[in-house]
Amino acid sequence: MRSVLRLRGRSAAPVVLALAVAALLASCTAMAQGKVEQIRQVTIGRNAEFRVNGKPFLPIAVWLADPRYFGAIKGTNVNTLMGYAGESEPGKIVAYAEAAWAMGLYFVAPYDRGLPAQDYRSLVSSPNLLGWIQDDEPDLTRTVSDADVAPAAHMRVNRRTPFASLVDGDTSSWTAIEPVVGGEFTVRLKRPVTVQSLAVWQTISEGLAVAKGVTFLGDGKEILRATLENRTGQQKLDLKQPATFKELTLRFTSQYDLPGNQGYASLSEVEAFDDAGNDVLLSRPRKEPRATPGEMRAAYRDIRAADHTRPVFMTLTSAFMRNDTTWDPARKEQMYPALAKAADVLGFDTYPIFGSGFPGRLHDVADGTADLRALAGPGKPIYAWIETNKGSQWMTPSLQPDVRPEHTRAEVWMAIIQGAKAIGYFTHKWFDPDGTANYSSFAPSTEMQAELKRLNDQLTRLAPAIVADPAGVRVQVSMSDDLLCHAKATEFGGALYIFAQNIDLGKEAATLRQFDPISPRSGKGTITVEGLKAGTEIQVVDENRTIKAEAGGFTDGFGPLAEHIYRIPWRRK
Repeated sequence: MRSVLRLRGRSAAPVVLALAVAALLASCTAMAQGKVEQIRQVTIGRNAEFRVNGKPFLPIAVWLADPRYFGAIKGTNVNTLMGYAGESEPGKIVAYAEAAWAMGLYFVAPYDRGLPAQDYRSLVSSPNLLGWIQDDEPDLTRTVSDADVAPAAHMRVNRRTPFASLVDGDTSSWTAIEPVVGGEFTVRLKRPVTVQSLAVWQTISEGLAVAKGVTFLGDGKEILRATLENRTGQQKLDLKQPATFKELTLRFTSQYDLPGNQGYASLSEVEAFDDAGNDVLLSRPRKEPRATPGEMRAAYRDIRAADHTRPVFMTLTSAFMRNDTTWDPARKEQMYPALAKAADVLGFDTYPIFGSGFPGRLHDVADGTADLRALAGPGKPIYAWIETNKGSQWMTPSLQPDVRPEHTRAEVWMAIIQGAKAIGYFTHKWFDPDGTANYSSFAPSTEMQAELKRLNDQLTRLAPAIVADPAGVRVQVSMSDDLLCHAKATEFGGALYIFAQNIDLGKEAATLRQFDPISPRSGKGTITVEGLKAGTEIQVVDENRTIKAEAGGFTDGFGPLAEHIYRIPWRRK
């Protein structure tokens, strides 16, 4: 892969004062050491960067942190807490903000319309309030069904197996029927139908009961009695004569006497066919977002009306990405630009290893950040949530791959190089590797915490250069053997900064399956810089080495998933 940057920044001030530059760097270093400034003003700069009290600031956040872990979080050089999962009692969120400030952490708070007025006033005046955040992941899918299937009042209902799924056309799903004998539910239709036959799909599992006798009632009148077989699959039942009804009730009268009976049975589907063979009960569910763009924009207006001095954040899922198929293209085009208008700062989450067990999808962080940058537009800051540990609730614990420090480090730099102006870490776990339920909101290993501390210190020190004006010269980065790479170039403090990264995952990365390990490769990088003079000394930041440039460029070695940061003395022509 070849990465070409031809970036034209806005004209800089003719003179850059060394003392001003030193002050900016010293300010960021102080923040990394816990000496954070009280927030008097939060603005968005011309490069879509955060500015706190007029100085560049790179938020490095964790999500829904428990106060018990504030010390450990601060120990990793995180500077911001985002979201709040505590109790909603009066004063609780204010105490949370105060505890964060005592630890030297900024706070992005949820805006709660029900918050007592005194609490709201206290939050607004908090010395560490960086911004507000909308409800999380409004584009997360939820299943909506128009089906009206009502269990009888005495039935025990398992919310994970809703009765509406009995008419959704999906014979792989099931619904618990408890009790079996005397169990009853009714399918209510919008208009009367006339049917010729009925059908029931039973599911059979060891230890569960199996329904046997069943009575069907149409609008309360018996239309069929039948004996169900002790087997899976469709059991079709013909009526002696057509029946017309608006409500169909199934009442179970007996069950098979089986060992290990747990007292409930399971059904997959109920069908009723008209004379054309159509299932008139069928009501397929549809996907809808958790919240509509209109609802999110209304919430955004409320927040801005209450406090127009701080930015509003919003985190999306990764479903907006070009290659994601959660929503069809037309729905994406209709939904995401509208959602983007409901926030001043846009973020997203994708966890290739923690979320789905695909180390081979590490590039999703880079691709998603690039796609989010295009969605947000040039003036809106964007951020990415990054995985830090295993313990997911979405996979069998014993199968989950490790999230290694080199993975997290690579994902962070992928996001930064593709334009993120803030980083968030998802540090939660639900299970230990042996499958034991053991929830924690902060679960990075000791090794990972050490890497986060080093990495976050580096990001904080380099924040002014990371968010600075794009380079006004052409910078091109390529790697040997066509290894995948990308780069970002900025100008700051009389220097050209190049952030270059080897993101190659191995020759077979595109074909890797879930849980397959990656084999990232090393290579030689060639960096060409328009106007670079031979003999120029290039500092490799934080590596205690320099490189002598040739005319127009230089070369350097890149280990697996490695990044290098180059500082080149530079004066804009």
